[in-house]
Amino acid sequence: MGRTRGSVAVACLRLLVASLCAAAVLASGAGSAVSPSLLQPHDRVSSQPRVVPMPPPLSDVLDQPAAVPGGYPMALTAQVGNHHVHASWTYVDGLPAFNAHIDSWLLGLLDAAAPAGGRYRPAMALNAGQHQGREMVISAKPVQAKGNVLVVRQRVSDAGPEGVSAMAAATVYIDLASGAVRSGTDLLRPDAIPAIQARAAGIPADIAARAPQGIPTDLVLSPEGELTVSAGQPGMPGREVTATMNAADTAAALSDYGRQVLGQLNAAAAPRPASAPAHRHVNCDIVPCAALTYDDGPDPRTTPQLLDILKANDAQATFFMTGSNTTANPATARQVAEAGYAIGNHTFSHPYLTKLSPPAIRKEMDRTDAAILAATGSTPSMMRPPYGAADAAVQAAVGKPLMIWAVDSLDWQSKNPAAFVPKVLKEVTPGAMVLMHDVQPSTISGQQELIAGLQGQGYKLVSVPQLFEGIPLLPGHVYRSRPARP
Repeated sequence: MGRTRGSVAVACLRLLVASLCAAAVLASGAGSAVSPSLLQPHDRVSSQPRVVPMPPPLSDVLDQPAAVPGGYPMALTAQVGNHHVHASWTYVDGLPAFNAHIDSWLLGLLDAAAPAGGRYRPAMALNAGQHQGREMVISAKPVQAKGNVLVVRQRVSDAGPEGVSAMAAATVYIDLASGAVRSGTDLLRPDAIPAIQARAAGIPADIAARAPQGIPTDLVLSPEGELTVSAGQPGMPGREVTATMNAADTAAALSDYGRQVLGQLNAAAAPRPASAPAHRHVNCDIVPCAALTYDDGPDPRTTPQLLDILKANDAQATFFMTGSNTTANPATARQVAEAGYAIGNHTFSHPYLTKLSPPAIRKEMDRTDAAILAATGSTPSMMRPPYGAADAAVQAAVGKPLMIWAVDSLDWQSKNPAAFVPKVLKEVTPGAMVLMHDVQPSTISGQQELIAGLQGQGYKLVSVPQLFEGIPLLPGHVYRSRPARP
């Protein structure tokens, strides 16, 4: 019985693909008489449909991941409600619309998996070791990156002890020049779609009853002009049918956009503008983030040591520099900037700003801005008041957002990694800024252990700009950690 149902579903999709070809001829003005050969799916489909069991391990038998200029991979493992989630996806520098599309898709899936009435929170990823309930596998995999076109397949499977109960897939096409994100169905002429649906009337009743409604959104166009169509197998959750149309039939069905995409898929991949590591897109509403921040530098002995540790561990950080140390060590400040780390203003002489007049506060800020600009070529957009001392007068005078902290390591006080590393690991929460000082040798000696501990807990170590991406930072306002989604 299972083999009969599978054969019916396969025949259904093969007829669907054949109908696609017939509709293309009708819509192109070839007349009402359709060539008999177009109605023979055995002749016109270039490879036999395949029934593919799901879920596969973050990859599938249909495609292979493609290298994307400017792309960088992300991953998440989380216990979300009754689902153990494994997600992998790729962001691309300079494509905010695509990155936002991926974020919206991921958050929609994660919110749906969260306990009833709740929202997904990054803290759920810190409980990934529980590993209970159903397995949800999510992937957004680039499969083509040619010319000005990026093709990404989005796939979701949901499996329990009884097997896979749900599976969905869709393909999106991204214009790397404009950033526009379009569905795979845009490859086809819109006027062909109703004709394809109407062709179901000519299918035997027992097959038509199981026919997919509409057109699958999972359509992958190859540089050779073949179109692979995938759809769930009716009546068999967790299984899909794929069929490949040959280049001649595909060409007859493509829209103007589809023909543009095909041309781009045969062009050399376009280079992408690179973003500074401290400003690369990371959504801290999805992955649990912490921002390591270091005050009082730069120091020509300790700061370069810290840079080496951060680089070796793929960790971002933010340096709140004093104007006096920047003036004394411009080469070290420039080294921090050239390595791609974020820099903030920490005043010139490190005074209690609450004890100064507004003009004196402005002088501290302006001198430091000038020193950092001279050393690095950029003026900082944020500041940190020494000692965290800020009142209404300070907030009004500094002219920048005040980035204080949620976790104080007290590294300057203990001067002992055995004291401040456990303190940070105990007090940190997703979205927190952590205060340390890169002028303390004892602080540097504890960074390898601290970074390993945070990453081992599941934290993505980001810069302050990354931590607050998407949240307007207003001059005179105080910030300690990223707020949770409402």
